[in-house]
Parts: sequence; structure tokens; C-alpha cells
Amino acid sequence: MSQELSIAIEASTIERTGADLVVVPLFEDERPLRGSAGRADWRLCGKLSALILERELSGASGEAALVATFGGLRTPLLLVLGVGSRQGYDVRAYEALAQEATRRALALRVDSLAISFASEGAGAAAQERRASGLIAAAAAAMAEVEVGREFQLRLLVPREEVTRVTDLLRRARPGRLAEGVALRLPANAPTVPSVPASGAPRGQQVVK
Repeated sequence: MSQELSIAIEASTIERTGADLVVVPLFEDERPLRGSAGRADWRLCGKLSALILERELSGASGEAALVATFGGLRTPLLLVLGVGSRQGYDVRAYEALAQEATRRALALRVDSLAISFASEGAGAAAQERRASGLIAAAAAAMAEVEVGREFQLRLLVPREEVTRVTDLLRRARPGRLAEGVALRLPANAPTVPSVPASGAPRGQQVVK
């Protein structure tokens, strides 16, 4: 079955990405919420915090919630995945997040998934391993689900990092991909215009 994993770089944030679905990790030992989960929570008027208070979410590894954003984010759907403790969130945990998010995105039959890509704070070799592992994890999910079509994984990076991350991805191309999955990487650093943040959030709901 022919299927292609397309990697795109988007100079954007989780609030502004135009992907069909965006994923954020939720840590069980991080209160108040920070990082991408904190940004999403603010845009959604505290919806994630409310789910935590209602004990619908805790951040434990294996948890998942799909939240309809109703204009709070530009993307229509937010996928929240529990990843355990912040201290234990290493490269392998990041890869597991990408693989699980890709698997769920394919099950939802969406065409694109956005994930924040942070390559700072590590040496060049470590950054390449992180990027390579991310690509391999997404490809493994595609091989498992066997969707038979193109799927786009959008890496969200700061505008000033677009060129560097594009070069990083070229160097980080995995030596082996899951069988039956072709890979398409960005040929050149893309120019992605900033998208104005959406208006004031309206209501939200959780889809289990």
C-alpha cells in the first residue's frame, strides 16, 4: 500500500497553525500548566485546567483527550496526551508522543498534524537524533495504520529557526523507515506567513 509521510516546517505556534489537528503533551507534575499545554489552556479559557480539576485528565502516561476548539485556536481540534512527569520527558518520550499522536490523527482521518519542535538546548548530534527519531516514529505509526495516502506532519518552530531546522531535517533523515512509507522532506526553507491569532475563544467541548 503506497503512502507518503510529508514533513513540513511551519513558522507558527499551536494557537496559529492551520493544521487539521495539533498535539500538546500534558505533564502530571506541572501545575499550573506551562509550555504548549499552558498556551492552549489560556486560549481555551482554562478548559484543560477545568478537566484536570474535574479529574478527567491528570497528565498520566497513556491519557488522551480530543478537544474541539471552536475558534479558541485556529485549528479545529486539539489532542492532549498525558506523558507522565516533566523530568522523565526525554527524547524517547517525545518520539512516543509523536507516534501516538500520528496514530490517533490517522484514525481520525485528518490530513495534517502539528507538533511543536524544540531543537534548542542540545548539541548538533543530539538535535539530529531528536529529529530523526521524530520522523521514524511518525512513519512507524503510518505503517501500523496503513492509510494508503499522504499525511503531513507539521513541525512548529519560531520564525528565526526555520532555515536552521530545515537544514537539520536534511541531515537527520533516518537511514531506515517503516516498510511501505515514503518520506518527503522540505527542499528549501519555506516562507510561512504569520497567521493572526483567532478571536476571543468561544465554547469548547471534549470528545472522548
